[in-house]
Amino acid sequence: MEWTKLHGPILGQAFSNVLGRAESGAMAFVRCLTSEVVKKLAEDDAFDVQAWQVLRVADSDVPKARTITADTAVEQREDKGYATLLLVDTDLAGAGMDGIYSASREVDETSLFREARRLAAAKVTSQLSRTHRQYAERAIKKAEGYGGQYSVSPWAAFDFLCRVAARKQHPGAYLYLLGLWPVAETEALDSEDVLDLSHRFADHLLGTAAIGQTIPARIESLRLAKPTDDQRRDLETFLHTAETQPRLSALKKLTDRKHLWVGALKMENAQAIESIELNSWRNRNGTIAKWAGLVEQAEEGRPPELILKPDAETSADYSTLEIRWKARPGNLKKNAAEYRVAVVGGVDDELTVCDVNHSARKGGEKCRFSNDDFSMLNEDSLVSAKVVVSVVGNDAVESHACLAVAGPVERVLTLET
Repeated sequence: MEWTKLHGPILGQAFSNVLGRAESGAMAFVRCLTSEVVKKLAEDDAFDVQAWQVLRVADSDVPKARTITADTAVEQREDKGYATLLLVDTDLAGAGMDGIYSASREVDETSLFREARRLAAAKVTSQLSRTHRQYAERAIKKAEGYGGQYSVSPWAAFDFLCRVAARKQHPGAYLYLLGLWPVAETEALDSEDVLDLSHRFADHLLGTAAIGQTIPARIESLRLAKPTDDQRRDLETFLHTAETQPRLSALKKLTDRKHLWVGALKMENAQAIESIELNSWRNRNGTIAKWAGLVEQAEEGRPPELILKPDAETSADYSTLEIRWKARPGNLKKNAAEYRVAVVGGVDDELTVCDVNHSARKGGEKCRFSNDDFSMLNEDSLVSAKVVVSVVGNDAVESHACLAVAGPVERVLTLET
């Protein structure tokens, strides 16, 4: 783990803000941090929690290292002296902490890292720029997915922001911490497309999309634009090594292979597509087309709905939302482009996403979503959203249709073209 000059001070301020005023005899503890982080904090002189004494609880008493045992921690609680924050090393503290856990205040992971991320993001702005912070925050959202459906730990997101601010570097260099593919600093910070490419590289080469595919097939699926022999060879070598490692560990090995980053590796030119035209969900007489999978609302003039029944898994009564479109010009060859179809809710929160290769079918292109694609939604969800169809590698071409998600009993998507 890389510990920067900002990790300690920012976490100290976050603890201070969460704990508030220190009163004599008060004791609080945190046990959501890893052993390595706890040790680093105890050793970092810059880690200071305003008016609180900080002590690490481990397997030995070393006052100079701000470290005590569980027995000593119990004694301190009974003495009711200085307000004390205990950094509990759960691997080394051993037995004897139950009394403290039941009688003291716990600083929970959610509260701590919500504040720490806010402070770290502000530091990115002051050390670099507001644009860098916005890029970094978009990267975290991209990695987390809607409702945090993907595995990005609170520490990973905080660590990412700290490293960007401390090193004053383009956030793309540290995307591997979030499970995304690194991006070259030559890529524009305000590009909406580059983070999609970063996610696409990681997913197509190391994620679920790569399962069952050979390494050459994975690389081919990216439609790279004339990679050099060295790039192709090194990418194949990297992927062979990555097959035996966790995703984050594998991505970390890209830090010194900048010729394999997004930007150094480019996509084929998708500029051949001039426009996308979404098919209406309604027939010429105004009724809803059967293929759309939608139903009419009771209130006249309201858009149609996709009803997602909560018992679909047991009743096998699944719903299907189908989206159809045509690309111009109409003579494109099969696999000449890739589309990204997303249902986007709230402030650009993606509810679900699907990548679709150009099929060159006479009737046009299409994509389907079903109940499983919206499994992260609660049954009482109420989310305004839209369907967005875009061309991967060409963010100038896009088309969308509006919708809303609602319903206390059934999850309902209300859509309009």
